[in-house]
Amino acid sequence: MLSNKPENSIVIIPLHLPLKYPCDYIDQTAKVLSLNNSVVLFDYFRPYSWKEISNFVILKSFFISCIDILRSKRIVYFRPPSILPFMRLKRVRELNEKLGYFFLSFILWLFNKYVILWQFSTLIKSKTFKKQFFIYDCIDYINSADTTKKYLFKEREIFKISDLVSFNSEELFNNKIMTNPILIGKSVVTVCGCNCQLFFRKTNKITHDFAKISQKKIVFMGVFDHRVDTKLLKYVVGDNRNKKFIFIGPIRKNVPKSFSKILKEKNVLYLGEKRKNELPDYLKKCDLGIIPYNAKTKLVRYSNPMKAYEYLACGLPIVSTNILALNDLHKDIVYTTDNQIEFSHAIKRTIMDWNTKKSLIAKDIAKKNSWENKILIIKKFIHKK
Repeated sequence: MLSNKPENSIVIIPLHLPLKYPCDYIDQTAKVLSLNNSVVLFDYFRPYSWKEISNFVILKSFFISCIDILRSKRIVYFRPPSILPFMRLKRVRELNEKLGYFFLSFILWLFNKYVILWQFSTLIKSKTFKKQFFIYDCIDYINSADTTKKYLFKEREIFKISDLVSFNSEELFNNKIMTNPILIGKSVVTVCGCNCQLFFRKTNKITHDFAKISQKKIVFMGVFDHRVDTKLLKYVVGDNRNKKFIFIGPIRKNVPKSFSKILKEKNVLYLGEKRKNELPDYLKKCDLGIIPYNAKTKLVRYSNPMKAYEYLACGLPIVSTNILALNDLHKDIVYTTDNQIEFSHAIKRTIMDWNTKKSLIAKDIAKKNSWENKILIIKKFIHKK
């Protein structure tokens, strides 16, 4: 039967990324779920070593986390112990990771807990909990840099054993189903997530020189890495000298080398990395958001970038490269093109035509893609065995 009281369940989220990662979908999912559920953030990749666990302070912390899980605390961060020594050896480390998973599953089985395994990667490929509902939340075209057949095989296995598969967009689902017919007949939802409440709130004053900028401000927020289309970005910055481009976010080592030259342009202001709760203060003082990622790569083309809905929640229009999930949105609100000239023209035209009515439409689009709405949709599919 349908679970009318998901608050009676424990949600296990295996961590494949560190918490507070710039694209913080793990943190946001846990935060919303914790309003009515106990959530365990399971640090699968980092079991305690024998040396660590022999330290009294760490051992005490470990036992407290075990007790907190059984006491149904709202959010518990959990690192399992290493069962075997010699963690420096790859095979021993991998075996310890699996044993750590079985250790957690044994505790929950022993105390007859109903488990919702909410997984964003292909880490765990087994259903060992006594009572379990398995959700595979497919955020991207791939969940790692591994594009080999091995990865695709692992994902296919996850599709097979999952009770529900959530895709970040309809386009990603359509792509995956072509090579994974197992998805036909599966319980599937296609929904994105955004922390709308944070970006809807009123902004605070900014003491930075940013507040003194009189030109129209175009913001590019996110992780600056291999996805950035530097050729397009260089053209757009050069074609809009009368506007100020605001870049916010961490710069990764794999960003194209030419990106550093763009940062030196007079009409570019790089603000560095900001805390999540600071972002609305900057975004709401901008006039337009851009997403100049290289959409020729499948990782970008089949994505549904969270930053798009964060821009929209702040009432900003968007000009983006040809990301399929954004193509279906209102063209006056979100314009997509891979053509450099069209991209630049769209920036000028959209800023000129923007008004309060369009800003309200933008916020409404964001609201439909909130974390709360995503989890509400997924909860309808959760069955108790």
